[in-house]
Amino acid sequence: MTAMSSDKSTIVDDLDLRITHSLQVSPRAPFALIGTVLGVSEQTVARRYRRLRDARAVRVVGLVDPSAFGQQNWSLRLACRPDASEQIARALARRDDVHWVALLSGGTEVVCVLRARSAQERDHLLLRQLPRTAQIDSITAYGVLHVFRGGMIRDWRVGGSLLTAEQEARLLESATARDNRPASLTPADEPMLQELLRNGRATYAALRATANDGRSDAQLRRRVEELTAAGVLTFDVDVDDAQFGRPVRAYMSLTVTPAQLQAVGDALSEHDAVRYAAAVTGPASVVANTAFSSVDDLYRFVAEDLGKLDGVAQVQVLPISKAIKQGGACATEPDQTAWPTR
Repeated sequence: MTAMSSDKSTIVDDLDLRITHSLQVSPRAPFALIGTVLGVSEQTVARRYRRLRDARAVRVVGLVDPSAFGQQNWSLRLACRPDASEQIARALARRDDVHWVALLSGGTEVVCVLRARSAQERDHLLLRQLPRTAQIDSITAYGVLHVFRGGMIRDWRVGGSLLTAEQEARLLESATARDNRPASLTPADEPMLQELLRNGRATYAALRATANDGRSDAQLRRRVEELTAAGVLTFDVDVDDAQFGRPVRAYMSLTVTPAQLQAVGDALSEHDAVRYAAAVTGPASVVANTAFSSVDDLYRFVAEDLGKLDGVAQVQVLPISKAIKQGGACATEPDQTAWPTR
């Protein structure tokens, strides 16, 4: 699969791109280290990141991985009444266990990723709250079987050649290595986690003020490192594609023959238009979140890139009308409207 060339945005410049790429490699890397790697000052990196974050173009967020609790992610598609779809989407976006929310098909569908920590949390949403919402006409839930792109190991980057392998290696030296030793969350962790869900680069002083339980900065650092090493806590980078020159976004469902599933997933994971791709249960074999600089690029991706892949029998392309919530942050601040009622 041939990757399309990346178009520069008028909103961000080359240094912004390299800073964003650095954060995607190591989301909590010190600004001083990023500055050293990029050949600029710590203050420049901090100022640039604050500007990008204030513009909601780039944001580091913390995430709790449900697989650490024996759970899996779920991709949900909700067919809604048009006059209630955004209200439902924003209500979902306020949930900590909902990872990504967008309006599809001109606002007649809502799609989201559910990252429930327990079967009880999952079932409460899937079997009770959503089915009882009169404005929802149908619910399709796909269990995520395998992520081809979207994890930190095979995540997409804002530019494939912005950093050298040596620069990436230097940044990774500051990241906590995964050791898969078990770690369980405690009630004392929740205030700290809530702060990291809002701001993945929160300082340990800020976490200490939020936790307010007497733990020192050093103790909180060790706890964050312990949870990160165990895979319970992960960090991701939200990027607003529109501000990076990719305003045309689409959610895709692919029907793929089982024998070609891995090959198709690998091809998707190498394409710079693909933000997320996963094998799922249900009638579709693969779902993908994509972004393009133009409708023509979207067409060529479907007709040429997907068209050349063996095993792709059917593709459903659903334009993303509005991204309500990305990795962990709301693209626009959600209002406080209550969940729709009958």
